[in-house]
Amino acid sequence: MIVKNTNLTVIIPCYNVESYIANCLDSLVNQTCLPEEIICVDDGSTDKTEEILVRYAAKHKQIKIISQPNLGVSAARNTGIEAASKDYVMFVDSDDIVNTNLFNEFKTSLKNNPELELFYFNYTSFKDEKSLPLLTDLSLIETPKKYFDSGIELLDFLLEKENYSGVTWQYIFKRYLFKEKFTGRIHEDHKVSLAILKNAHISCYFMSKLAYLHRSRLCSLSSNQHVDYKNTCILRDVLVDCFDTIKNLPISSNAKNNYFFRMNVTYLELLLKSSYNYSLQERESIKKDLGLLKITIRMHRNNKRKIIQNICYAIKFSKKNKCSINTKLILLKYAVTKKHPYTNIDNENFYYSTLSQY
Repeated sequence: MIVKNTNLTVIIPCYNVESYIANCLDSLVNQTCLPEEIICVDDGSTDKTEEILVRYAAKHKQIKIISQPNLGVSAARNTGIEAASKDYVMFVDSDDIVNTNLFNEFKTSLKNNPELELFYFNYTSFKDEKSLPLLTDLSLIETPKKYFDSGIELLDFLLEKENYSGVTWQYIFKRYLFKEKFTGRIHEDHKVSLAILKNAHISCYFMSKLAYLHRSRLCSLSSNQHVDYKNTCILRDVLVDCFDTIKNLPISSNAKNNYFFRMNVTYLELLLKSSYNYSLQERESIKKDLGLLKITIRMHRNNKRKIIQNICYAIKFSKKNKCSINTKLILLKYAVTKKHPYTNIDNENFYYSTLSQY
């Protein structure tokens, strides 16, 4: 059987992932269309990660290993892309799984559109192998693709459909589009993703949710554990830059507001998980703004305007976040009147931001 190759470098930052890296690499070396280069950057692992990488590299010529001291995922990705030699690049997280037909779908799109610069795809999250969706050889067949003349048009479409996350493992892109280096150890994706989308021309959106399987681990920032307050400060600084970028892009007001809504939820939720010793009043204020924002999203973005449903949602939010009586009353009043107590959400040029408040 002749296996096709594609002009693609896959970059995998690796740090203490001995339990996951084999599954990740298996999904890459068993592709129906193999990447010509797989660069694994071992970022100072202290477990058996490097041993596993060496074993796979001995069997598969595409795999190259770069070892460096533990500098964080940003430095590892920068190291990988500096070493990349192929025209197209994809970042893969070391505990994730790539559908074995994804690169064949990419190559087909490239054949149909030789000027393609960005190939964006959907994903599904899973917690462990027991919750993995069933993948078959037919799992990507007949999944629609949509083409755009620019990455900005693609971004506008994704934001309008509320399907943009900002992560850099959700697309394959031309290597020369990488002009914004990763910085910091966390929240590093947002600015890089926007820069790549902003500069890309012909783009494709592959809509299969089975294209990429993202593992949600307990140690991630999305978990319920407390996070270092520095993380929230870093995210705030990143989002300040991203908000400025989004405001100036030629995309719809609705797309812009959807971005602000989503990122503000991310920011406020992280604040509540942070290790900072907020006063009861400060913490209550964050809960109130988060609750108002989530009700706003239900009513104004998801068009769920039935009063009874929003009252139930406000009560559920209040119980989950242990809100004060005053906060509960504010949320319930908003659910009934559908009028935000502090600002005009219906303003076409409205940009919601909590970054300057906390």
